[in-house]
Order: sequence, then C-alpha cells, then structure tokens
Amino acid sequence: FFSSRRRHTRLRTVTGVQTCALPISVVFHSPALSKPWNDQSEFLHRESVVEPGFHELAISAAARERDCRYIWNAHSKSAVKGGVSEATLNAARDNAALDALPPLEAAVVSYARQLLRTNRVEQATFDALLNAKGPRWLVELTGFIGRYAALAGILNSFEVEAAPDAAPLPVPMPNAAGPRGAVAPPRATPRVTPITQRDQVAAEHCVFFDAVAEARGTVRGPYSILMHSPKFCMLVSEVSRYLRFRSLIKSDDCELCTIAAAREKDCPYIWGAHATLARQEGVSGETITAVANRDETASLLSLDRDVVDFVRQAHRGHRIPSALFDRLTEEQGTSWLVELTCLTGHYGLMAD
Repeated sequence: FFSSRRRHTRLRTVTGVQTCALPISVVFHSPALSKPWNDQSEFLHRESVVEPGFHELAISAAARERDCRYIWNAHSKSAVKGGVSEATLNAARDNAALDALPPLEAAVVSYARQLLRTNRVEQATFDALLNAKGPRWLVELTGFIGRYAALAGILNSFEVEAAPDAAPLPVPMPNAAGPRGAVAPPRATPRVTPITQRDQVAAEHCVFFDAVAEARGTVRGPYSILMHSPKFCMLVSEVSRYLRFRSLIKSDDCELCTIAAAREKDCPYIWGAHATLARQEGVSGETITAVANRDETASLLSLDRDVVDFVRQAHRGHRIPSALFDRLTEEQGTSWLVELTCLTGHYGLMAD
C-alpha cells in the first residue's frame, strides 16, 4: 500500500518489514526506544479526551505544516469520518483562510498553524479552545500536534512516502508564510495553573505523578503543564529519560541537539535548562554561541556542525539533504541517527 524511496528501502531490509513502510519500523532501529516512543501514540489514540474528529484534524494540520504526505494521507480521511467538514480539511490542505469554517474546527487548525510556524499561540486562539474544552483536552491536543510534528520529522528525514495514488498534498505548502517576525516574549505566568504538588491531582492519578517525580526529582517546567494529563506526562517523561540517559548519542551531542531544538522553537525554558548542561558536557562555547545566534556552522567541529545543521533542516525545511543524511549514517550508524531524529522531535514537542 505504501511505497518509500531509497533511504527507507534500506531500513526495511534491516527490520524485515517487507510489506509496508510504517513509521514505527524506522524507530525499531532503536529497539529500547521504540516501546516508550510508541506508548505515547497508543495513549493519545486510545485514552485521550480529545474527540477523534478533532485529534485527526490536529494531526492533519500538523502534517500540512510539516509537508508530510504520509501523515496527511493516513489521517485526513479519518478526520472527515470523525465529523470534520471537508471544507475545513481543504482549507488546512491548501493553507487557505479559516473565517467561514465551524469555529472550533477553525481554532484547531489555527492553533496548529501558529504553534508550528511561530512557536507561540495567540491569546484569543488559546482561550477559545481552553474555554470550550478545558486544560487536559488542550494539553492532549498540543500533544497530538507535537507528536505528529515529530513523526513527520522521522518520515521526512528517512523519506518514507505515501503511495503515488494517495490523497494529494501540495508540497511545498501553497501560500507559504513569509519570513518570521519577532517572537512574542514569554508571559510572566503560565496560561494554566502548573501542577507541581501531589495533592493537585486526583487520587487515581497519583501513581503517574509519583513516577514523574521519582524519575526527575520534581515536577516542574513542561511537566507541570503536561501533568494536566497525568498518564501522558509520565509517558513523555519515559521517552525523555531514555533519550537523555540511555541513548546511543553521547551526552555532549545530546545536549547540543537539545539546545539546537530549543533555539529553533524559541523556547527560553529548555534553552536555560540545557545550555549550562551543554557546557558542562564539553560542548564548546563557539558552538553554543553559533546556535544561540543562528550563525553559520562551517567553522565548527564536524559533528557539532552536522548535529546543528540536522536540527535546523528538520525544523526549517522539513527535509534532510542527502549528503548530510548519508554522512551521519556512515559515521554514526542508522540507530544513532534514528535516535537523533527522535530527540529533535521530542524536544520540539516539549517546547510546544
């Protein structure tokens, strides 16, 4: 049913998956990561409070923003089956105006567009969804968007494509947004109340709070917001723990990838938490400055340059140049590159 180009054809031979190029078959190149990575999707699709139509719309909007034909083909029809109007899907696909669409459908598409284009969400859009659906719903909707933006990074990087007769998705996106303007400064207080104490969650959710607190020593930062969906928060924490402490990627390269993703997502919290760690792990001041200032990377050490360029290409162009992909595969191995791709997407989700 699905076809793939050269990069994933090579991977399918390794995994033994001969009939279809599923996203998880790429992540299977890192067997220890594949379970916690997939558990997030299992939760979102089986236990999320976000209604199927809305979550399929959010996934489709994320696919549009990331120019990912595979995800668009897999989910846009499901959005219509879930009750989303074809007019909304067409507007999302064609990057068209949302004014005449059902208000909540338009708000979901607008939320995904703003989050993935500007790394921020306008107050009116945020409030429309929060007031209509509540904090847990909005946390999980954001999880769908960040999760599928990360999956698009895997699919696009490893060139897993939908079949030629799949539902059309114009690539690149029509009427693409122009150069990004100034990023809105962080608010003085979060838009929803952070959950940092055990007594803030229901008794049946304390097990999830305790798991995150034990793994991290405390519940704060992005986890204090994710805790509005306690089980999802725990699953995100498990992926983070693997990528930071069990990954094939050395700690200095891991921290470099993290701050590069934070820079691309304009996320002061992640930058502040990891720039110091990057220095402590041995990332050079020159490299950290280049990332912070979005400078050219030609003068950096070769692996530093390639890691930063990989993250930038994944976030900006949604594709990885063949020379960069092949060099990292040959020098570091396929499993390492799969984990780097997941790390890039994971911190994109966390920044969202």
